Amino acid sequence: MVKAEGAHYGARATFKQLIVTIVSNTALLSSGMTLGFTAVSLPYMREEEENDLLIVDEDQASWIASLASIAIPFGCLASGPLIDRFGRRVGLFALNVPAFVGWLCMAFRPTLFQLYIGRLLTGFATGLSSTPATVYVAEVSTSAMRGLFVTGSSISISAGVAIVYTLGLIFGKNWPMVAAVCSAFPIISTLLIWCLMPESPVWLISKNKDEAAGSALKRLRGVDQVSKVQEELDQMADQSRSKRNSKDTLMGTIKALSRPEAYKPLLLMNTFFLFQQLTGIFVVIFYAVDVVREAGVTTDPFVVAVLIGVTRLLFTILAAYLSKRLGRRPAALISGVGMTVSLLVLATHLIMAPSNMIPIQDESVMDYDWNDTVTDNSTDNNTMFQTTGEETVETSLIPVISILLYILTSTLGFLTLPWAMIGEVFPSRVRGVAGGITTCMTYTVSFFAVKLYPAMVMTLDKHGVFYFYGSMALMGTIFVFFFLPETQGKTLAQIEEHFAGKKRRRPTTQDEEEMLNGTKLVTILPKGRISPVY
Repeated sequence: MVKAEGAHYGARATFKQLIVTIVSNTALLSSGMTLGFTAVSLPYMREEEENDLLIVDEDQASWIASLASIAIPFGCLASGPLIDRFGRRVGLFALNVPAFVGWLCMAFRPTLFQLYIGRLLTGFATGLSSTPATVYVAEVSTSAMRGLFVTGSSISISAGVAIVYTLGLIFGKNWPMVAAVCSAFPIISTLLIWCLMPESPVWLISKNKDEAAGSALKRLRGVDQVSKVQEELDQMADQSRSKRNSKDTLMGTIKALSRPEAYKPLLLMNTFFLFQQLTGIFVVIFYAVDVVREAGVTTDPFVVAVLIGVTRLLFTILAAYLSKRLGRRPAALISGVGMTVSLLVLATHLIMAPSNMIPIQDESVMDYDWNDTVTDNSTDNNTMFQTTGEETVETSLIPVISILLYILTSTLGFLTLPWAMIGEVFPSRVRGVAGGITTCMTYTVSFFAVKLYPAMVMTLDKHGVFYFYGSMALMGTIFVFFFLPETQGKTLAQIEEHFAGKKRRRPTTQDEEEMLNGTKLVTILPKGRISPVY
């Protein structure tokens, strides 16, 4: 679509686009809930007293948390072919099916096996959600609104995390009820999509359904005649023909990946994502309550988890603005420095003030009298901590402030920027393959990071884990400083020239629009093999 496209549409068209953006992204709320569910359920599953539900040990708990990460890449890889063949709406309908079944598996006094199956199904659905909504929104939005509306995917996922944390605080030990409530969201999403969201006109044109495409675009632009959107339809048809004529063979794709403009950003992004995972960003999402306890926070950890979820949601919204305002490199550097400082301060605090914290067993957390002062300084890996009278209010706030600062700064950069940059740094010819490789690597590392977190706490102790994450944040910041290029404000051709190491002809407006075909915030792929999940 050309930049002038959409200029003659009024507020009605913007409102229509806003509605379908919200509706399409309701499917991603369940994905966010999948990521955050274990944070509020595992602490109660590990309780042995007054627990008439499922009881699990540490190894089983780590499998429950990490199984979703195993299934996510498979969903990502299936998502692209699914939406290309059957359409964007069908892709959104399809992801709601395993999400609904998976939540039901966990909702009615599940066995351990049922819980495993539920986590795999909801993880697969999370992978399936990686493409349909972002591709749909980019295809139906005018160029003037696209950059804003495509941020809806990451906002919806963050909102899902915040919602499930809040449900955990409300229902407490009754975590199956949390799953039951979560199972309602795929149903609501399906109904809204069915009633309010037309199929993407871009996809309809690619299937030679020109009349249906005209009707859909007319509805999306809020006009009463197809003739008023005919110019935009013609542009979509031209782009569709261009894509069909540029399809590559397998050997052609492999050859394209061997070029510096492809393999350099591939190495860059995989390294950036590696540091994202090694700084514990996903671990905090999956184990929020446990991480809060290990950090020595004396406030109710479920309340702090809600604060974490809300903070992440608010700063996900802010991150889109700041990265555009400041640029990718400054945002990433600020994020890395903030993460490093907050994690190292937290780790040092845990070493310097161990005598001011006393362990309280998990099963008594919600009912403990916080006004009591006790002196038992024994340690246990599954405890939360209460301060003695020797700790001041100022020192007791250090863990809370450190955790929230870590969440804030990680969201501004290391959590969100890698996903945004996938759509910028890869050449259009290999964007689908390179995005798929990067996504699979990311969630493979995520699986190991989440699975091994309990073992790391036992081996390195609490302060050691945070020192490790802080050290990785420092190394990641150094990596960003020396290797991450600035992509904000540059054309896709200029970015490709940077990695190729040579100058090319200056692209025409038509060339640039064909390369962009969407937004810099998400990847618009022929096969859709990327995910904005965080």
